[in-house]
Amino acid sequence: MKKYAIVVIISLLMLNLVGCSKSRTENKVFQIGFTTAPVEDDPYFIFAKNFSNEVYKKTNGKIVIDIKGSGQIGQEGEMFTGMQIGTTDMAIMTNAYISGYIKEAGLFDLPFIFENSKEAANILDGNIGKKVLNEYEKYGIKALAYGEGGFRHLVTANAEVRYPGDFKGLKIRCMETDTYIKTYQQLETNAVPMSWSETITGLQQGTIDGLDIPISVTYTNGFVDIAKDLNLTGHFYSPLILCISKNIYDELNDEEKEILKQAAEYAGKITRTSNADKETKMLKEMENQGMKIIRDIDKGAFKKKFKDFYKSRSQVIGEEYFDELSSELNL
Repeated sequence: MKKYAIVVIISLLMLNLVGCSKSRTENKVFQIGFTTAPVEDDPYFIFAKNFSNEVYKKTNGKIVIDIKGSGQIGQEGEMFTGMQIGTTDMAIMTNAYISGYIKEAGLFDLPFIFENSKEAANILDGNIGKKVLNEYEKYGIKALAYGEGGFRHLVTANAEVRYPGDFKGLKIRCMETDTYIKTYQQLETNAVPMSWSETITGLQQGTIDGLDIPISVTYTNGFVDIAKDLNLTGHFYSPLILCISKNIYDELNDEEKEILKQAAEYAGKITRTSNADKETKMLKEMENQGMKIIRDIDKGAFKKKFKDFYKSRSQVIGEEYFDELSSELNL
Protein backbone atom coordinates (compact mmCIF):
# COMPACT_ATOMS: atom_id res chain seq x y z
CA MET A 1 0.00 0.00 0.00
CA LYS A 2 2.83 2.34 0.92
CA LYS A 3 4.57 1.47 -2.34
CA TYR A 4 1.41 2.34 -4.26
CA ALA A 5 1.07 5.67 -2.45
CA ILE A 6 4.67 6.55 -3.26
CA VAL A 7 4.08 5.78 -6.94
CA VAL A 8 0.97 7.98 -6.97
CA ILE A 9 2.83 10.86 -5.30
CA ILE A 10 5.74 10.58 -7.73
CA SER A 11 3.30 10.51 -10.67
CA LEU A 12 1.53 13.63 -9.42
CA LEU A 13 4.83 15.44 -8.94
CA MET A 14 5.92 14.52 -12.46
CA LEU A 15 2.61 15.78 -13.90
CA ASN A 16 3.05 19.02 -11.96
CA LEU A 17 6.59 19.45 -13.30
CA VAL A 18 5.40 18.80 -16.85
CA GLY A 19 2.60 21.30 -16.35
CA CYS A 20 5.02 23.94 -15.05
CA SER A 21 7.41 23.27 -17.89
CA LYS A 22 4.61 23.62 -20.41
CA SER A 23 3.48 26.89 -18.79
CA ARG A 24 7.01 28.28 -18.95
CA THR A 25 7.42 27.35 -22.62
CA GLU A 26 4.19 29.15 -23.44
CA ASN A 27 5.76 32.41 -22.22
CA LYS A 28 7.74 34.30 -24.84
CA VAL A 29 10.56 36.66 -23.94
CA PHE A 30 11.91 39.13 -26.51
CA GLN A 31 14.68 41.66 -26.06
CA ILE A 32 14.24 45.20 -27.38
CA GLY A 33 17.34 47.32 -27.86
CA PHE A 34 18.19 50.98 -28.34
CA THR A 35 21.39 53.00 -28.09
CA THR A 36 20.58 55.81 -25.65
CA ALA A 37 20.55 55.62 -21.85
CA PRO A 38 17.51 53.89 -20.29
CA VAL A 39 16.49 56.86 -18.14
CA GLU A 40 13.01 58.17 -17.45
CA ASP A 41 13.06 61.24 -19.73
CA ASP A 42 14.70 59.55 -22.72
CA PRO A 43 12.22 59.06 -25.64
CA TYR A 44 13.70 55.71 -26.67
CA PHE A 45 13.26 54.39 -23.14
CA ILE A 46 9.76 55.87 -22.86
CA PHE A 47 8.83 54.14 -26.12
CA ALA A 48 10.29 50.80 -24.99
CA LYS A 49 8.91 50.93 -21.44
CA ASN A 50 5.34 51.72 -22.44
CA PHE A 51 5.43 49.12 -25.20
CA SER A 52 6.75 46.51 -22.79
CA ASN A 53 4.14 47.32 -20.14
CA GLU A 54 1.26 47.30 -22.62
CA VAL A 55 2.29 43.99 -24.19
CA TYR A 56 2.65 42.36 -20.77
CA LYS A 57 -0.78 43.62 -19.73
CA LYS A 58 -2.57 42.65 -22.96
CA THR A 59 -1.04 39.13 -23.02
CA ASN A 60 -1.43 38.50 -19.27
CA GLY A 61 2.32 38.11 -19.02
CA LYS A 62 2.63 35.53 -21.78
CA ILE A 63 4.84 37.88 -23.80
CA VAL A 64 7.62 39.67 -21.93
CA ILE A 65 9.61 42.49 -23.56
CA ASP A 66 13.05 42.74 -21.94
CA ILE A 67 14.43 46.29 -22.30
CA LYS A 68 18.12 46.65 -23.25
CA GLY A 69 19.28 50.27 -23.54
CA SER A 70 22.71 51.88 -23.93
CA GLY A 71 23.61 49.75 -26.94
CA GLN A 72 23.69 46.53 -24.91
CA ILE A 73 22.68 44.47 -27.92
CA GLY A 74 24.48 46.61 -30.48
CA GLN A 75 24.61 49.97 -32.22
CA GLU A 76 21.83 50.75 -34.69
CA GLY A 77 23.45 49.22 -37.75
CA GLU A 78 24.18 46.03 -35.81
CA MET A 79 20.61 45.82 -34.54
CA PHE A 80 19.19 46.37 -38.03
CA THR A 81 21.32 43.56 -39.45
CA GLY A 82 20.51 41.40 -36.44
CA MET A 83 16.79 41.76 -37.04
CA GLN A 84 17.27 40.83 -40.69
CA ILE A 85 18.93 37.53 -39.81
CA GLY A 86 16.93 36.88 -36.64
CA THR A 87 19.67 37.28 -34.02
CA THR A 88 18.12 40.52 -32.72
CA ASP A 89 14.49 40.36 -31.62
CA MET A 90 13.38 43.99 -31.60
CA ALA A 91 14.82 47.49 -31.70
CA ILE A 92 13.82 51.11 -31.52
CA MET A 93 15.58 52.68 -34.47
CA THR A 94 16.34 56.25 -35.51
CA ASN A 95 14.84 57.03 -38.91
CA ALA A 96 18.13 58.47 -40.17
CA TYR A 97 19.84 55.11 -39.64
CA ILE A 98 16.98 53.21 -41.25
CA SER A 99 17.17 55.38 -44.36
CA GLY A 100 20.70 54.15 -44.91
CA TYR A 101 19.13 50.78 -45.71
CA ILE A 102 15.61 51.68 -46.83
CA LYS A 103 15.74 54.63 -49.23
CA GLU A 104 12.04 55.48 -48.90
CA ALA A 105 12.51 56.20 -45.18
CA GLY A 106 14.81 59.05 -46.25
CA LEU A 107 11.68 61.02 -47.07
CA PHE A 108 11.42 61.99 -43.41
CA ASP A 109 15.10 62.98 -43.17
CA LEU A 110 14.66 65.97 -45.47
CA PRO A 111 15.58 69.20 -43.62
CA PHE A 112 13.04 71.84 -42.58
CA ILE A 113 9.98 69.98 -43.96
CA PHE A 114 7.80 69.98 -40.83
CA GLU A 115 6.58 73.11 -39.07
CA ASN A 116 5.82 71.31 -35.81
CA SER A 117 5.37 67.90 -34.20
CA LYS A 118 1.62 67.80 -34.85
CA GLU A 119 2.16 68.20 -38.58
CA ALA A 120 4.81 65.47 -38.51
CA ALA A 121 2.50 63.09 -36.61
CA ASN A 122 -0.31 63.61 -39.12
CA ILE A 123 2.00 62.65 -41.99
CA LEU A 124 3.58 59.66 -40.23
CA ASP A 125 0.25 58.24 -39.04
CA GLY A 126 -1.38 58.87 -42.41
CA ASN A 127 -1.24 57.09 -45.74
CA ILE A 128 2.31 58.04 -46.70
CA GLY A 129 3.76 57.05 -43.32
CA LYS A 130 2.07 53.64 -43.48
CA LYS A 131 3.33 53.08 -47.02
CA VAL A 132 6.90 53.71 -45.90
CA LEU A 133 6.51 51.27 -42.97
CA ASN A 134 5.41 48.58 -45.41
CA GLU A 135 8.73 48.95 -47.26
CA TYR A 136 10.57 47.47 -44.24
CA GLU A 137 9.20 44.00 -44.95
CA LYS A 138 11.27 43.80 -48.13
CA TYR A 139 14.33 43.87 -45.85
CA GLY A 140 13.26 41.18 -43.40
CA ILE A 141 11.93 43.57 -40.75
CA LYS A 142 8.41 44.35 -39.59
CA ALA A 143 7.98 48.00 -38.59
CA LEU A 144 5.18 48.25 -36.04
CA ALA A 145 4.79 51.97 -35.35
CA TYR A 146 6.35 55.42 -35.19
CA GLY A 147 7.35 57.20 -32.04
CA GLU A 148 9.09 60.54 -31.70
CA GLY A 149 12.64 61.49 -30.88
CA GLY A 150 11.75 65.11 -31.60
CA PHE A 151 13.24 67.83 -33.73
CA ARG A 152 17.02 67.61 -33.98
CA HIS A 153 18.74 70.82 -32.94
CA LEU A 154 22.39 71.79 -33.17
CA VAL A 155 24.36 71.33 -29.94
CA THR A 156 27.77 73.03 -30.13
CA ALA A 157 30.81 73.23 -27.89
CA ASN A 158 31.14 76.96 -28.56
CA ALA A 159 29.35 78.24 -31.68
CA GLU A 160 26.12 80.19 -32.04
CA VAL A 161 24.13 79.37 -35.17
CA ARG A 162 21.27 81.55 -36.40
CA TYR A 163 21.71 81.73 -40.19
CA PRO A 164 22.79 79.25 -42.89
CA GLY A 165 26.21 80.92 -43.13
CA ASP A 166 26.87 80.17 -39.44
CA PHE A 167 27.16 76.47 -40.28
CA LYS A 168 30.07 77.08 -42.66
CA GLY A 169 33.26 75.31 -41.65
CA LEU A 170 31.90 73.66 -38.50
CA LYS A 171 32.76 70.01 -37.88
CA ILE A 172 29.43 68.38 -37.11
CA ARG A 173 28.95 64.77 -36.10
CA CYS A 174 26.66 63.25 -38.65
CA MET A 175 24.95 59.90 -38.87
CA GLU A 176 25.99 57.99 -41.95
CA THR A 177 22.85 58.67 -43.92
CA ASP A 178 23.02 60.22 -47.35
CA THR A 179 20.43 62.95 -46.82
CA TYR A 180 22.06 64.19 -43.62
CA ILE A 181 25.50 64.26 -45.25
CA LYS A 182 24.16 66.07 -48.33
CA THR A 183 22.31 68.56 -46.10
CA TYR A 184 25.53 69.50 -44.34
CA GLN A 185 27.33 69.76 -47.66
CA GLN A 186 24.65 72.23 -48.75
CA LEU A 187 25.41 74.24 -45.61
CA GLU A 188 29.20 74.02 -46.29
CA THR A 189 29.65 72.10 -43.06
CA ASN A 190 32.26 69.41 -42.49
CA ALA A 191 30.12 66.34 -41.80
CA VAL A 192 31.96 63.85 -39.57
CA PRO A 193 30.41 60.35 -39.58
CA MET A 194 30.61 59.05 -36.02
CA SER A 195 28.80 56.40 -33.97
CA TRP A 196 26.75 57.52 -30.98
CA SER A 197 29.12 55.78 -28.58
CA GLU A 198 32.02 58.01 -29.72
CA THR A 199 30.16 61.31 -29.78
CA ILE A 200 30.61 62.65 -26.25
CA THR A 201 34.36 61.96 -26.34
CA GLY A 202 34.56 63.55 -29.80
CA LEU A 203 32.95 66.76 -28.52
CA GLN A 204 35.16 66.86 -25.43
CA GLN A 205 38.36 66.36 -27.44
CA GLY A 206 37.43 68.80 -30.22
CA THR A 207 37.20 66.16 -32.94
CA ILE A 208 33.79 67.70 -33.63
CA ASP A 209 32.35 71.15 -32.94
CA GLY A 210 28.84 69.89 -32.45
CA LEU A 211 26.06 67.47 -33.34
CA ASP A 212 22.34 67.41 -34.01
CA ILE A 213 20.11 65.71 -31.42
CA PRO A 214 16.64 66.28 -29.91
CA ILE A 215 16.19 68.36 -26.76
CA SER A 216 15.32 65.29 -24.68
CA VAL A 217 18.51 63.47 -25.73
CA THR A 218 20.57 66.62 -25.02
CA TYR A 219 19.05 66.80 -21.55
CA THR A 220 19.11 63.14 -20.54
CA ASN A 221 22.64 62.46 -21.79
CA GLY A 222 24.34 65.30 -19.91
CA PHE A 223 25.39 67.54 -22.82
CA VAL A 224 24.85 70.58 -20.65
CA ASP A 225 28.17 69.69 -18.97
CA ILE A 226 30.24 69.56 -22.18
CA ALA A 227 28.54 71.92 -24.66
CA LYS A 228 28.02 75.66 -24.36
CA ASP A 229 25.26 76.29 -26.91
CA LEU A 230 21.98 74.68 -27.91
CA ASN A 231 20.85 76.22 -31.20
CA LEU A 232 17.14 75.55 -31.81
CA THR A 233 17.58 75.03 -35.55
CA GLY A 234 15.17 72.08 -35.73
CA HIS A 235 16.72 71.26 -39.09
CA PHE A 236 15.79 67.57 -38.95
CA TYR A 237 12.76 65.84 -37.48
CA SER A 238 13.53 62.49 -35.88
CA PRO A 239 10.87 59.78 -36.01
CA LEU A 240 11.61 56.67 -33.98
CA ILE A 241 10.51 53.31 -35.35
CA LEU A 242 9.74 50.24 -33.26
CA CYS A 243 10.75 47.18 -35.28
CA ILE A 244 10.75 43.42 -34.90
CA SER A 245 12.60 40.76 -36.86
CA LYS A 246 10.21 39.37 -39.47
CA ASN A 247 11.54 35.89 -38.70
CA ILE A 248 10.18 36.28 -35.17
CA TYR A 249 7.05 38.20 -36.15
CA ASP A 250 5.95 35.50 -38.61
CA GLU A 251 6.04 32.89 -35.82
CA LEU A 252 3.45 34.81 -33.77
CA ASN A 253 -0.24 34.08 -34.07
CA ASP A 254 -2.66 36.71 -35.40
CA GLU A 255 -3.79 37.80 -31.93
CA GLU A 256 -0.20 38.30 -30.75
CA LYS A 257 0.68 40.27 -33.89
CA GLU A 258 -2.26 42.61 -33.34
CA ILE A 259 -1.39 43.10 -29.66
CA LEU A 260 2.19 44.06 -30.55
CA LYS A 261 1.03 46.48 -33.25
CA GLN A 262 -1.51 48.19 -31.02
CA ALA A 263 0.94 48.36 -28.11
CA ALA A 264 3.60 49.93 -30.36
CA GLU A 265 1.17 52.55 -31.68
CA TYR A 266 0.04 53.34 -28.12
CA ALA A 267 3.62 53.68 -26.86
CA GLY A 268 4.63 55.79 -29.87
CA LYS A 269 1.91 58.33 -29.13
CA ILE A 270 3.09 58.55 -25.53
CA THR A 271 6.57 59.60 -26.71
CA ARG A 272 5.01 62.53 -28.57
CA THR A 273 2.97 63.62 -25.56
CA SER A 274 6.00 63.25 -23.30
CA ASN A 275 8.19 65.40 -25.54
CA ALA A 276 5.56 68.12 -25.72
CA ASP A 277 5.11 68.12 -21.95
CA LYS A 278 8.78 68.07 -20.99
CA GLU A 279 10.74 70.09 -23.54
CA THR A 280 9.98 73.53 -22.06
CA LYS A 281 11.03 72.34 -18.60
CA MET A 282 14.19 70.73 -19.97
CA LEU A 283 15.22 73.90 -21.81
CA LYS A 284 14.70 75.99 -18.70
CA GLU A 285 16.75 73.62 -16.54
CA MET A 286 19.62 73.50 -19.03
CA GLU A 287 19.57 77.28 -19.31
CA ASN A 288 19.72 77.57 -15.53
CA GLN A 289 22.74 75.25 -15.57
CA GLY A 290 24.62 77.58 -17.91
CA MET A 291 23.80 76.38 -21.42
CA LYS A 292 22.92 79.18 -23.84
CA ILE A 293 19.70 78.54 -25.77
CA ILE A 294 19.71 80.21 -29.21
CA ARG A 295 16.08 80.74 -30.16
CA ASP A 296 16.16 83.47 -32.83
CA ILE A 297 16.83 81.16 -35.80
CA ASP A 298 16.09 82.57 -39.28
CA LYS A 299 13.99 79.62 -40.52
CA GLY A 300 13.00 81.52 -43.66
CA ALA A 301 16.63 81.83 -44.74
CA PHE A 302 17.16 78.12 -44.24
CA LYS A 303 14.09 77.17 -46.28
CA LYS A 304 15.23 79.41 -49.08
CA LYS A 305 18.63 77.73 -48.97
CA PHE A 306 17.02 74.32 -49.52
CA LYS A 307 14.47 75.30 -52.17
CA ASP A 308 16.06 73.18 -54.91
CA PHE A 309 17.50 70.57 -52.58
CA TYR A 310 14.26 68.61 -52.11
CA LYS A 311 13.76 67.84 -55.77
CA SER A 312 17.30 66.57 -56.15
CA ARG A 313 16.83 64.25 -53.18
CA SER A 314 13.49 62.98 -54.49
CA GLN A 315 15.30 61.14 -57.28
CA VAL A 316 17.11 59.10 -54.63
CA ILE A 317 14.21 58.59 -52.24
CA GLY A 318 11.54 57.97 -54.85
CA GLU A 319 9.66 60.65 -56.76
CA GLU A 320 6.25 59.08 -56.07
CA TYR A 321 6.79 59.34 -52.33
CA PHE A 322 8.23 62.83 -52.53
CA ASP A 323 5.43 64.13 -54.75
CA GLU A 324 2.83 62.86 -52.28
CA LEU A 325 4.66 64.49 -49.36
CA SER A 326 5.16 67.70 -51.30
CA SER A 327 1.46 67.85 -52.06
CA GLU A 328 0.60 67.37 -48.37
CA LEU A 329 3.07 69.96 -47.09
CA ASN A 330 3.24 72.40 -50.03
CA LEU A 331 7.00 72.05 -50.33
